Amino acid sequence: MSLQTLYLFSTSRAIKFFYQNHQNFLPNAQSIGEFLDFVLRVENKVKIPEFLRLIYLYEAIRENQTKGLGEFAKNFSQFLLNSSFFLKFYDELCAECIVLEQLEKLDVYAFYDDHLKVLKAIFKSYKDKLAFNGFFDKYFLEDFKITFELLGNYDCIEVALDGFLSRFEMLVFEEISLYKPVFFKLDIQAFNQKYYENLFGLSLKFGEVVVKLEAKKIEKVSLRKDNGDKQAEIHILQTPDRITQIGAMFMQIDKWLQRGIAPEEICVVLPNEDFVKYLKLFDRARNFNFAMGKKIIETSLFKSLLESLEGFRDLESLKAFLAEFKGNSQEDKKIKTRIYEVLEKFECGLKYLYHLSPKDKVFAFLFMLEQETLDDVGGGRISIMGILETRGIAFSYVLIPEFIEENVPALSHKDIFLNTTIRQKVGLPTRVDRENLQKYYYSQLFKNSKEVWLLTLDNQEDKPSRFLLDERVFSQKQVLEGNVLEFGQYFLRGGALNYREIEIIEPLELKFSPTSLECFLTCKRKYYYRYVQGFKEKKETFNIGSKIHKALQEGFSEFLEKRDFQQVIQKTYQNLEISSSQQEYFLSQLAKRYLEAFLKKEEKRLQEGWIPLALEKEFSMEFCGIPFYGKIDRIDKRGDEILILDYKYKREIKCDTQKNYEKSKDFQLPIYALALKDLKLGESIKAAFYSICQPQIIYEEVLVEKQEYLSKYLEEIKAKAKAISFELSEKREVCRNCEFIYLCNRY
Repeated sequence: MSLQTLYLFSTSRAIKFFYQNHQNFLPNAQSIGEFLDFVLRVENKVKIPEFLRLIYLYEAIRENQTKGLGEFAKNFSQFLLNSSFFLKFYDELCAECIVLEQLEKLDVYAFYDDHLKVLKAIFKSYKDKLAFNGFFDKYFLEDFKITFELLGNYDCIEVALDGFLSRFEMLVFEEISLYKPVFFKLDIQAFNQKYYENLFGLSLKFGEVVVKLEAKKIEKVSLRKDNGDKQAEIHILQTPDRITQIGAMFMQIDKWLQRGIAPEEICVVLPNEDFVKYLKLFDRARNFNFAMGKKIIETSLFKSLLESLEGFRDLESLKAFLAEFKGNSQEDKKIKTRIYEVLEKFECGLKYLYHLSPKDKVFAFLFMLEQETLDDVGGGRISIMGILETRGIAFSYVLIPEFIEENVPALSHKDIFLNTTIRQKVGLPTRVDRENLQKYYYSQLFKNSKEVWLLTLDNQEDKPSRFLLDERVFSQKQVLEGNVLEFGQYFLRGGALNYREIEIIEPLELKFSPTSLECFLTCKRKYYYRYVQGFKEKKETFNIGSKIHKALQEGFSEFLEKRDFQQVIQKTYQNLEISSSQQEYFLSQLAKRYLEAFLKKEEKRLQEGWIPLALEKEFSMEFCGIPFYGKIDRIDKRGDEILILDYKYKREIKCDTQKNYEKSKDFQLPIYALALKDLKLGESIKAAFYSICQPQIIYEEVLVEKQEYLSKYLEEIKAKAKAISFELSEKREVCRNCEFIYLCNRY
């Protein structure tokens, strides 16, 4: 079996950018966070849900003396408002493998003595609660295990590092390096050189570097020196207020578009994502696509919940309010559905919340809702994202509003508890380290761009960021003076952009298989990518469903020749024996267990008179003047009866009914039945899915009705075939497992 590389990135957007610039079959890629969740486990424990972390922490704080930390946890609702900095500090200690005893030894002047004693007691209580309820938190060094078997298909791991790598993460990669080599790709600059030299214990020069970690040994394997590529020229425009700034921003985007620059090449980067509310206010033509989505707290339904908060005695009264809420807009319906989904998860954890009052349970649920967002569906083609989302990606034309001291550099809650001196002694990132990291992000963004515009403010409240004084980042800056009156009146003149998502309109070649027709009816854009452009995802080297199909074909081929059912069993099992990995062996053995019951059912069906007539039967035909082609898994015959069977290796199989067949997109069995009529194998034709797992034959009860409905679909398709709009599916759920989710910007 051919092995491959697993690629790891900082963000999902970096993965999308990687795929967009990859010419061959798409390799496997994950974010570093997804990868750690993928390979790490703690025996006999489950990861604690995020909202339960807060509740256990609140209990731990209430059980211990908190005067040294201030009265921020007098009641549960107040705690929820002020808890983020506490958990972030705890997460940082765990991520950097720091125990509080280390801080106590270093705190020679007892500057934090009261704080550390309280924190120590709180964290101990918190861990005890986790252990008692069978949970583990993000980082538990004494408990975690690595599931090395999941890495069996890879010959190495390549990590694109765009920021800090915590000690815990490094510890995990060191353990993995005993099993697989790990390669770190770095871009060394003045802002990260010292950090990475300390992390890897190497001397690193400016440029692109690859560091290899194998068997816990680190070595530098390649270096492409920084050739001093000229950075994009940075235009800095200073305005007195935000309305002028936004006008200047839209005007510059308009100029880029008039020059023929594609909207996809433009990105608006936000140092502070709160600025989104201004952009949404003026983006009436929906030109922008907001990477951060829309927060549920911004919706009318959530605001209605808050307005009615005093009337909610418990969760039941809140659910009654939701049931009675009649949303008129499509957004209201989506929000209501999402709230019910979150509520279902929350109620699964209610057994751990027995100590909370009914009112506090409502507060906890609403706080959980506040963390939820909705994807920006139907947005435009210009990306809007925070600076962290730009890691690992590039845009030719970048516009950054609000480049002011309040936003740049962004401050961290993690610095509240410890001063810089103690942080340096224990190796925790300091405020200077974080600022250098932010400068690195901006520097990378500018380095990969053709043209950059920075918009800043200068008035009594807001001043330009001091980052602008750093010549290492802003060496190519050009300070401009614009017509303030012109920018401020931009929207009054109606100059705002008015384009929308461009449609893909092309002629449609009228030729379908059952699979391609279902794809076309489900999502025309997916059909366009797969069947018109011919894009294909990399095929799995091992697919147990395909292997079972092949094994059954080989087995029943023996029966067609020799009429010996024992030969069927022997040949089928024989074809499942071949496997080259532990995972393949396990899946094959599991399939054999299912096939035991399946083959017993088959032996009984033979006794009832059913005989396989054809296997993997290819066909081509016309229906409503449209060519169809395909392959039928199996055709059985008993007297004048003909039964089409399509194998399914899954437990739940649903066939359409009289109530819902008009909503169906799957016409596989009706098309097979039409093909058999052309072949004239028999008059009484039925079709069914054959579940190998159950085993059970599930008949298509509305075969004729679906054939009639299919003819209506096909007439509509024929009428529009000369100019089909290959539009995106309205139903977002079909995108979840689609291989083109990144191409459609729906991840």
